[in-house]
This record gives sequence, C-alpha cells and structure tokens, in this order.
Amino acid sequence: MTAMLSRVQLFEGDLITPWALLLLGVTVASKIHWEYYLESLDYAVDSFLVPIYTLLAVLYLSSIAFSKQLEPLYHLLGKIASVLRLKSKSVATESVLPAPTLPIEIPSGLETEEQPFDLSGAYKLIENQNYEEFLGVQGVPRMYRGMANKARPVHRITHRGRLLTIKIEGIIESQTTYIIDGPPVQCDVRGRIFEDTMTYLDNNRTGIVVTKRALTEKYQITVQRELSEDGQAILMTSKATFTDGKDPVECIQKFKRIE
Repeated sequence: MTAMLSRVQLFEGDLITPWALLLLGVTVASKIHWEYYLESLDYAVDSFLVPIYTLLAVLYLSSIAFSKQLEPLYHLLGKIASVLRLKSKSVATESVLPAPTLPIEIPSGLETEEQPFDLSGAYKLIENQNYEEFLGVQGVPRMYRGMANKARPVHRITHRGRLLTIKIEGIIESQTTYIIDGPPVQCDVRGRIFEDTMTYLDNNRTGIVVTKRALTEKYQITVQRELSEDGQAILMTSKATFTDGKDPVECIQKFKRIE
C-alpha cells in the first residue's frame, strides 16, 4: 500500500515526480489551447460579425429614415417578387383551375341604379396596424411582408350605381370591377385564386365589404372599407379566418383621400 501511494505523489522531498510533470504539461497545454480558441473567436467577431451587424443596422435605419424616397424601389422589388411568385405557383394553380379567370358580364343599366352613397375617389394608405402578421398567416415570406408594410399604395375607387371598381396602385397592382350584391368575381393575388363577392355594410354604415374565398387555400378574408363622416378617409379592416382551426387574424389600415 505504501509503495502504491508513493507512485502518485507529486513531490518526493524537493524533487518533482513524473506525475507532477505530466499534470503540469496537461494544464499548460489546455490553457494555451483555450487562449488560442478565444483569440480566434475574438478575431472572427471583430473581422466579420461586427462589420456585418453594423452594415445591417445602417441599412435598416436608412430604410426608415428614407422610406418615402425608397418607395419607387419597394414598388419595383414588389413587382419582381410578384412575377417570381406567380411563376412558381403557375403549375399548382393550373392543376386546380385549368380555365383562365374571366371578367364578369355586366348587364346594362347597373351604372344608373340608385346608390345610397358615393365612395368614388383616390385614397392613399397612411397607417398599418398588424399588417405584417396578417400577411404572415397567409404564407407571405418575411422579406415581402416588410416591404408591403412600408409601401404606401393608392386605392382608386369608381362607384356608379351598383358597379364599383377598385384599382390598386402600389407593390401589387390590380383592377377589379364588382357588382354590389351581384355574382362572384375571380381574382388572382400573388398566384392565389380568390372568389370575391361585394355587399354594402350593414346598419346603414357608409361603406362596402368584400368577402374573398381562397379557392386553393383553406381560409377566407373579409375586407371592410368604411368612409369617415367627413368623407376624407377610409378605414379598411381585413380579417382572415381559417377552416383548419387556426385563430383568426385581423389588421386595420387607414387611408386618406387625395382626390
């Protein structure tokens, strides 16, 4: 027993045993290894991560500060993204709806029918509430959601009798004519096909509501446009509801009359 203990002693008198030398060597090697690792990590942070973070921060702050000046760029990028998305969805869309989308037939006399109010005018978006989340639940990629949230499109409405046309000028451009309380209209939005119907708002409110039923997805959207009492603004409330049990998501957008 005494002979065994003597083998693991670190010191024998004033001399260092082989065990002590081995332990000292392992400790020094480990310290050098970790110092080298930490120096390499510090170099990587200083050389790559810090500049990248700084660049992203500058780009983000610049996009906020110059959002108005960058609107034409957002508009162009949105068009490109929309075209790419349409191409990627074309096969799936054609397999579900082989027939092309056709405009509705408009009977004569609808433009002269009596209307309770007139929504005609041009309205520019000035504020979004929960818009990015609303787009997210529909599968819109994060990059496109941010672009859409910063864009300020113009909605041009022409309201004559029971005919109402909405022309959207912005990242996504479209023009759709509805017959109020009439047959459904098929619309293509970023490769998704919707069947739309339009009615007046209930309780004598000044506005209209469009119900959009996605033919290739398991959800539908209701879009309410209500005119303010002074006629200078429209409050648009959009709500997505799902048939698979997901919670509904709502967003509110405020538009200011410019024409």
